[in-house]
Amino acid sequence: MTRERRARKEGGKYDRRMSFDDVKDERMLMMVDKLCIWMGGILGETLNRENLITSIRNGGLMCRLAADVQYCVDEFKANDEDPGSLPKKAPQNVSLDCSARSMEARENVMKFLTWARELRVPESSIFSPDDLLKLKGKMNVVNTLLAVARRAKDCGMAADIDAPPKIANAFKGLEEKFGKKFDHTAAAFGGEKKEIKKVDNKLASGSAWKIVQQKFDQILQLPGKPAYEIFRA
Repeated sequence: MTRERRARKEGGKYDRRMSFDDVKDERMLMMVDKLCIWMGGILGETLNRENLITSIRNGGLMCRLAADVQYCVDEFKANDEDPGSLPKKAPQNVSLDCSARSMEARENVMKFLTWARELRVPESSIFSPDDLLKLKGKMNVVNTLLAVARRAKDCGMAADIDAPPKIANAFKGLEEKFGKKFDHTAAAFGGEKKEIKKVDNKLASGSAWKIVQQKFDQILQLPGKPAYEIFRA
């Protein structure tokens, strides 16, 4: 039974914006899967592509995630000599069971985003509240949560959220080729940096083309000597 039919049978309305059916890039879907496994393991929830957005839409589950990450942040601050600026506490006075369209849901989301900024998630990775509340950009939401996972990993929390090798190596190649322009993007994916393969364009000394090249060099150096005598040598 398709999800559309199942939703109608249960009295609901199927909304593709709540799932990832419209995402065709398998690499992006792999990152969604990794995010679901990471969040689900921390929160004790079964999360997947079908229920992730539904589960986090009112912001309550994300605030619960922030509370668990905050434990690692507090431990990191206590043991690191220079932890830098980090949140002092997780979102407070959260409404866990509110409707996704309520003011409480918007307040939950705003509290989570404020905490994420204090965690030093880059502003470019922060989603807009309406990306989640009005389903305008679910992949922006995923991007923010992956950035939170990376920052949590920096603070000592286990998080298997590295990009697939093809994506990571692509960014590292750009970093090698163009310099610091891609430093931040490449560093975000972790992994060992690999040098771009260098191709030697010089001809081997014993190759046929090398011999021809040498003959033409002689022609250029001895303009008065017939070419056939040079190649006969």
